[in-house]
Amino acid sequence: MYPFIPEGLFPITIGPAALGNTAVTEYINVSKAEMVWLVIQHTNVAATDQVITPLKAYTAVGGGSAVLGFNAPIWYGTAVAGLAITLARQTDAANFTTDALAGVHITVIQIDPAALGAHATLGDYQYLSCTCVGAVGDYQTVTAWVKPRYQDPEPSTASWIV
Repeated sequence: MYPFIPEGLFPITIGPAALGNTAVTEYINVSKAEMVWLVIQHTNVAATDQVITPLKAYTAVGGGSAVLGFNAPIWYGTAVAGLAITLARQTDAANFTTDALAGVHITVIQIDPAALGAHATLGDYQYLSCTCVGAVGDYQTVTAWVKPRYQDPEPSTASWIV
């Protein structure tokens, strides 16, 4: 499998560009994924922080949604006053709060679908989403970069979006 897009890493916009206070993205099915990276980009005009929380669910409409329940690897960077963004490794966590700085922010959260576990009575968690709280008047997008467990000669969002 080619290690890059589109066969090796499939991009899915689960949170299209929108004003962002309490934004909840679409759920995607990650049952066929080996790894998922949520990439959250937002531009803050005001110096406010943003709380980013990945969610897992056992149904496509968010049934049984819960926080991850484990700490995931996180990278974060901010471009202030036109400077370049450098992604720096952060402490693993189940959610992340950005710096309260005006500028362009990028947060990357790596999630292993095998670690999602199962609901006590309702089945495996196989759907991912994300909430972003705090960017009241600022735009943000959320893209899930999905590494499929098996190669697909014709990658399609039909495999992931439900």
